[in-house]
Amino acid sequence: MTPHIARSQALAALFDPKSVAVIGASTNPHGLGSRPLSLLRARGYQGAVFPVNRSHSVVQGERAYPSIGEVPEPVDVAMVAVPAGLVPTVLRECAAAGVKLAVVVSSGFGEGQGSGLELAEEVRSDLLATDMRVLGPNCEGFASLPAHAPVTFSPVLDYERSGAPLKVGGVTVLSQSGGLGFAVAQWGSEVGIGFNHIVTTGNEIDLDILDVAAEAVEEPSTNTVVMLLEGFREPARLPPIADRALALGKTFMLVKLGVSEAGVRGAFAHTRHDAGTPAAYGRLLDHPAIQVITDADSLIDVLQARSKCPPMAGRKVAVVTTSGGAGVWTSDACCLQGLQLAALSPATQARLANHMPAYGSPINPVDLTAQFIAGGQFSPALEILAASGEVDGIVFVTSLSSPGRLENERDALTALVARSPIPLVVYAYTRPARSCIDLLEEIGLAWYTGSHRAARGLASLAPAMAQA
Repeated sequence: MTPHIARSQALAALFDPKSVAVIGASTNPHGLGSRPLSLLRARGYQGAVFPVNRSHSVVQGERAYPSIGEVPEPVDVAMVAVPAGLVPTVLRECAAAGVKLAVVVSSGFGEGQGSGLELAEEVRSDLLATDMRVLGPNCEGFASLPAHAPVTFSPVLDYERSGAPLKVGGVTVLSQSGGLGFAVAQWGSEVGIGFNHIVTTGNEIDLDILDVAAEAVEEPSTNTVVMLLEGFREPARLPPIADRALALGKTFMLVKLGVSEAGVRGAFAHTRHDAGTPAAYGRLLDHPAIQVITDADSLIDVLQARSKCPPMAGRKVAVVTTSGGAGVWTSDACCLQGLQLAALSPATQARLANHMPAYGSPINPVDLTAQFIAGGQFSPALEILAASGEVDGIVFVTSLSSPGRLENERDALTALVARSPIPLVVYAYTRPARSCIDLLEEIGLAWYTGSHRAARGLASLAPAMAQA
């Protein structure tokens, strides 16, 4: 088998594993090797699962096997959770057994103070010429949400404890940091973003983040790839993958870690990656398919807007508010993001004036006043603006502190989102009630709890500003 075919088969197994072995499956309910088994069962994985434990014939109530070679069926993915010194032997056994992908969560391969580099070299020399590919070591594994396959020990997949299930959708997260990769999915799910796969790559002794990115871009079910990156081993491989993403209408949202001297040191200690220089990576990442993100809040804000909203044709926006002050704050935030508060025509202002008290204001920002919190309707104003042809996007600003606040406008909002060609985002200037959040997510509206966050999300949908 050629390396290309072996890599392709391994990545296909990663995105949709038909069977999983957990090598180092533990009888200790708190042990690292116990979580993957319980998570696979709890999340409803339908494939075959094989615990492998050299000392116990039963693990968590299931038959266990002393080695991967004694598992009676072919195995797509083997998760390896044994001490680092045992990993090379276990991987040789996996390759001999026909495993397609070994996921090594064990640490101790040169990270930190450098101990274990000889083990990394042993793995490279023994296994890279085989038909099996390796993800990791020093990673948190992966989760394929459509396949209900959490091949990981991450507590983010332990919904019974976290109470925060991940949502399924079109975003794939690739991360050299295990903790950050799963954290993005958890925070994103909190605001209604849906995820396809979360893949952590760790030290990248074999498969690297670009191998997975190239495959993810080709997946019809992935529309956005988030990449949390310390460093590329072969930076020149990125532009062709980004070109392919652009041709397919897909986007990379990339967070570059290690842009300071201290961060560069930390990245090398963490995963043995050379984080490079900001100037070199700035040139590399200057591509129309790549949006560089600098912090976690920005990532979630932009990801939410891009996951739920259509793009904007221009940069003209309207702010519709039930609080004059919050409307002013939002207008300022939009302008700081390079958006323009559109000058509404007299005809549009006249139509808006029919749907507000005399002390409201139909100029932009459009102030419907607090009367609407007491039961008035705001959807007519939104519909007028969406149909006016005078704005490219709308921010609706309101209080959502009362449960059921949006119920009487559910149908109108749903219809507006379905037929409007321009994006609508919501800024709740009070803490939103859970029922309001649920309704916004049911409709598919992007929502924010800060004026700057709403403006940032909306601005990510606008075309780039022309350079002077």
